[in-house]
Amino acid sequence: MSKVTYDFQIIDSNVSGISQVVAQNEDAFRYLVEEAHLTVFKDGSACLFEERVGDFISDAGWAHMACDYV
Repeated sequence: MSKVTYDFQIIDSNVSGISQVVAQNEDAFRYLVEEAHLTVFKDGSACLFEERVGDFISDAGWAHMACDYV
């Protein structure tokens, strides 16, 4: 049995309508900044409107990255 590793974890934030994207490795962090052009906070996470989560997951998939949507 192989273990799945994810590049991103997407979780609810404490703000309604906003999800938090957390990079799980250096390549994922670089993707957030250079490809997705998201503003990254000091803790390495980025905010994403919930209606954009599906697009983000799809775009990350095209970049051969996997998301864990919690």
